[in-house]
Amino acid sequence: MEAKKTLVFDFDGTIADTLPRILTISNRLAPDFGYRQVPDDEIEMLRSVRSREALKLLQIPMLRIPAIAIRMKAELQKEMHLIQPISSMKEVLGELKTTYQLGIVTSNSQPNVERFLEANGMAFFEFIYSSSSLFGKTRVLKRLLKQHQVKRQEMAYVGDETRDIDAARKTGIDMIAVSWGANTADALARLNPQHLIHHPDGLLALLSR
Repeated sequence: MEAKKTLVFDFDGTIADTLPRILTISNRLAPDFGYRQVPDDEIEMLRSVRSREALKLLQIPMLRIPAIAIRMKAELQKEMHLIQPISSMKEVLGELKTTYQLGIVTSNSQPNVERFLEANGMAFFEFIYSSSSLFGKTRVLKRLLKQHQVKRQEMAYVGDETRDIDAARKTGIDMIAVSWGANTADALARLNPQHLIHHPDGLLALLSR
């Protein structure tokens, strides 16, 4: 892997194990917004498809996404104290911090992320960018490249969703897809990210090559 100076991480499902809590909140909000709840036997199926396809399967109109996202973030804020880091992620990030500039790009709210990092002693990040749009990460990644004067070839994005791969590709930066989050390894592999890892320790192995 070409040498990097900056590693940018997605938050939900990549650093924080928020997905079970998000699913619980989503099912709780479903009657208010008129979309389908997700039974346990459909979770793996939804993990195996792209983000936009999952929205269609849940019968969530694109126009309702902003309102749903606002409610979701507000509900999640109340429950952030219940969220734990992905196993081994704290130790891996602590080691990476000694060599790389670390940042976060997320569709979660910045207060939620900051609350989680403080509660778990994970003050490893030099910047946090929050996108209000579910599919707005491309714009945010391009903005941070400019603001932090980072060359594309010197940055990699680490994320767990197909939309993370799309955003990295449109931005022109390397993608490290992780299979422990929202999408399955097969769903991620179908989009041909530059790298696909299956455990946080894989980051250390990949970056040491």
